[in-house]
Amino acid sequence: MYKALESLTLVYDNKMDMNAEELTTDDTVTETDALRPRRRFRWWRKLLLGLILLTLFIPRLDSFKITPVELIAFEHLFSLVEWEAANFPRKWVHSLINLVPGQKPTREERLEIVDEYLKVVRLAKKEERRIEGASQLLSFKGADTSQVVPSDEYLRELLAQKRKLQPEAEESVEAEIAAVLATLGLQSRIGVIWPPVDIRFGEPPTLLVISPRDKIDMTGAVFLDPDIEPFERDEVEKRVFEEVDYAAYVDDLAGLATFPNMVNDLYTTRTIVRTVAHEWLHSYWFFHPFGRNYFASDEMTTLNETAATLAGNEIGDIAFERMGGDLSVNARRYEAAHKSNPNFTKFMRETRIEAERLLEEGKVEEAEEYMRKRQWELRLRGYYIRKLNQAYFAFRGRYADSPASTSPVGEQMRELRSYVADIGEFIAVISDVSNPAEFEALLGQMRAQNASHQP
Repeated sequence: MYKALESLTLVYDNKMDMNAEELTTDDTVTETDALRPRRRFRWWRKLLLGLILLTLFIPRLDSFKITPVELIAFEHLFSLVEWEAANFPRKWVHSLINLVPGQKPTREERLEIVDEYLKVVRLAKKEERRIEGASQLLSFKGADTSQVVPSDEYLRELLAQKRKLQPEAEESVEAEIAAVLATLGLQSRIGVIWPPVDIRFGEPPTLLVISPRDKIDMTGAVFLDPDIEPFERDEVEKRVFEEVDYAAYVDDLAGLATFPNMVNDLYTTRTIVRTVAHEWLHSYWFFHPFGRNYFASDEMTTLNETAATLAGNEIGDIAFERMGGDLSVNARRYEAAHKSNPNFTKFMRETRIEAERLLEEGKVEEAEEYMRKRQWELRLRGYYIRKLNQAYFAFRGRYADSPASTSPVGEQMRELRSYVADIGEFIAVISDVSNPAEFEALLGQMRAQNASHQP
């Protein structure tokens, strides 16, 4: 009846402004001699997990209620239910087909398919933008676009090739991540990776984030279509501000922890495998106290996102090297923000601190004007951020390593990681944390143990 009136019940991950250049890349995937892990009967594990998650995540039809914010953004709403209905069956049907003898490519062939798929994706996006740009130019000139619009024949060929390559490309990346997880000892008691690594390439939805104007606090969010235009984002944000008196920001996502997990395929190979690992960790921790308490408090959300970023990056880098990638290429761009761009990080954190001070003093309009001025300062320095407001900081600040955050959790999480032998042990020790106090206690315990072993 209505399109996309679901509650926000799934985990999301944002695309950082500083990584916008990743839409154009020439990263390659080369062959290695590593053995492909066994994935026998993997299809039924996917099916079982998917049914469990669908039961838990998708709200009851009789609980659907449209909010004023959803009404404002109604024509742009994105339906998770529709997406799951379309994509979940395709994944396990393809797994069934791969059980037929002779249907499964070798590992080397799959790695080549990953490389080819990502190249086709980038070519298709480039061609799509070319056609859109040419059409807009003709429209501005007053030409009859129905007669002279550029042909989309090449684009259709690219999209057909993309659809053909996509299932095997997804399977290949899943296998590489699963193999790394196995070496880290993250199998279940019966010796399988649970939940299975399962992804769907494509553009995730965008996220309309809502915050009160008098404080920085993410009090709501709504999924919107991935192709919402910049001027449409501005219009939705303006209407929320004027009609509901809340700050709003429409942000991009790099991945989404659905099942299968959505992963944006417009990034570099290294970023993609990092994102896959990040989203899998959210699914893994869902079956442990750490993930089950994701929404218990803002502090637990930050702990989950920060841990998933730290561990996901490390697992992704291991998989990237396993696939033949070179971690030394453009290494700086993949470092944490405080290392890769310390000046930007300092600027953003100073901005948040001052904005929060003004808000705490009740100077809402002054804080908003201050953030607008700081946004223009950033543009003059060469950094493009579409908007700086309470909602921007509320969402981006949930990632403790983000320039938009002033949380100490990022440094604390890195300290905890330094006390364990490998990332597998890190994932295991934090899995039982159910609240911030337990995290503090765990960190204190690990700190004391480390001190006792010092000479």
